[in-house]
Amino acid sequence: MMLAAAFLLAFLLALALTPVGIRVAWVVGYLDHPDARKLHTAATPLLGGVIIFVAAVTAWLIAVIVMRRPAHSGGVYMLAGALVALLVGLWDDRYGMRPAVKLLGQAAAGATLLGSGLVPHFGLPTPVEAVLTLLAIIALMNAVNFLDNMNGMVAGLAAITLAAFAWTSAERGAVGLAAAQLALAGACVGFLPYNFPNARIFMGDAGSLLLGYSLGASATLAFEASPPGWGRLGPPLLLAYPAFDLVFVVVNRLREGRKIYRGGKDHTTHRLASVLQCPKRTVLLLWLSGAALCASGLVVLKLNQPAPTLLLWGLWTILLTWAGVSLSRVPVRPRG
Repeated sequence: MMLAAAFLLAFLLALALTPVGIRVAWVVGYLDHPDARKLHTAATPLLGGVIIFVAAVTAWLIAVIVMRRPAHSGGVYMLAGALVALLVGLWDDRYGMRPAVKLLGQAAAGATLLGSGLVPHFGLPTPVEAVLTLLAIIALMNAVNFLDNMNGMVAGLAAITLAAFAWTSAERGAVGLAAAQLALAGACVGFLPYNFPNARIFMGDAGSLLLGYSLGASATLAFEASPPGWGRLGPPLLLAYPAFDLVFVVVNRLREGRKIYRGGKDHTTHRLASVLQCPKRTVLLLWLSGAALCASGLVVLKLNQPAPTLLLWGLWTILLTWAGVSLSRVPVRPRG
């Protein structure tokens, strides 16, 4: 009951608050103006990330209080770090930010989770594990930020993946954490009618960074709570598509001698849209792919056996490698 309430409340709040956020963004000038590397052709409000966060946190708090269930510490630290990521993104959306400074802000968000002592253990010295975990969270925040280049792409993928992580949290009894994850998922779904297929508002870097952080924190918590064994390869599989797109972009830009952090229309999403001749179909296909990856990751996590783990990881590695090679040949000329 608590989990359904968290999702539904966040959905309704985001649905109701997004029109308000649109008006506020126009009043205060929080707008994303078009340029050569962007798909939109008119100024668009940029406060979607704030709406998602406010709706999710409000719904989570109401669900925890009304249902009189304890707020899992993982949920508290996940949302606290999401707030740091949101603030970093808001500053970047409004004033811009140098890549090094942005990385420091992302590290501060990741450190919020690690500061709680929630560090996954995989047989290395604790400081090394903490550094590797922090780097993984930062990488995922950037992967999701990179992927936020089409209407509805990140909000839909994040909703699907957070719902999958919520299932794993509920399975192990971390109901408060599952409620936080479902609240974020519900807020993303409530935001989508205003962002897909036609966008009246964007989530901005504020939204993509807070969702990237939340996904990274969810994977960290799921990994740490899993029993040692093959099942620990399940959480990374849920996040394989953002990681795949990041690797694809980095490899191709390095190969072409371009700066990694400069935007361009050279992502897997842009190239796939060029093939399909339709951004909407591209987003729907990638939502479906994200759902398939989540289902595969949950199977790996649940079974905790070598055969299904190796089979699913092998199949997805082959499929994504083939997709990467094929898409790298699509003549999409990056700009910027």
